[in-house]
Amino acid sequence: MTRFPITTLNPIDKPMPFRKSLPFTLPFAKLRKCRTMQLAVLALSAIGFLSQSSSAGAAAEPEVVVIFGDSITAGSKLEPGELSQFWVLQVEAQSKGTLHTVNEGKGGRPTDSLGEFGEMLKRQPKADLLVIALGGNDARDTSGKCVPNALKNLEAMILRARKTYGAKLPILLVGPTNIRKDALGPSKPIADQREANLLALNAAYPELAKTENCAFVSLYGVLPKAGLGLDGVHPDAAGHDEITKVMLPAIARAAGVKVD
Repeated sequence: MTRFPITTLNPIDKPMPFRKSLPFTLPFAKLRKCRTMQLAVLALSAIGFLSQSSSAGAAAEPEVVVIFGDSITAGSKLEPGELSQFWVLQVEAQSKGTLHTVNEGKGGRPTDSLGEFGEMLKRQPKADLLVIALGGNDARDTSGKCVPNALKNLEAMILRARKTYGAKLPILLVGPTNIRKDALGPSKPIADQREANLLALNAAYPELAKTENCAFVSLYGVLPKAGLGLDGVHPDAAGHDEITKVMLPAIARAAGVKVD
């Protein structure tokens, strides 16, 4: 008996006239089964494509960066027309969609604001990265306990944050900014002690960061003297530009994203 090669049928092809002349044809049941299998393959392919598209869409979501800080984070002393230079907003804008910053700054906040920190944890349901930028107000403590107290408070914040958001939560500790002693207001009499505390805090934070598996960046020395003329503490718009240059790459690294 002569054997004819069996041609795989495409379900969208129209029947070809010469098939009637073949010595035999595939039974109808087998043809239907073949068609069903092909449709199943197409369906699985579609599901895979949709799954990949969904994954790509999820990857495009920006990383949520919660920034818990003091007046430098709050943008205190900036004029309404200067808010576009506010460093927290600049970090998000310059990240080109990879970062979403959540501002939890408040003027005058020291590191012992554990109650406010707990309220923030309740208020913010999600954080891909937590930035803790405190210490500037602690520097006014001339008791000799400024550094150990600040470290104890920060350690407590780190513990509570990871209990809330997960043990692997990335955290960035930020060393406080420099001051301009000759422009200080009420704290000018303790200007030297305040500056010494700021230096000591910036020296101690990296060790805490290493112990607690956190990232660290210092803002000490970032602010130009000319930009601290208002009160010796709060930067002008140009000072916020300088903070942005340091904080954008630091936050990007800690969050695990790339920015241009």
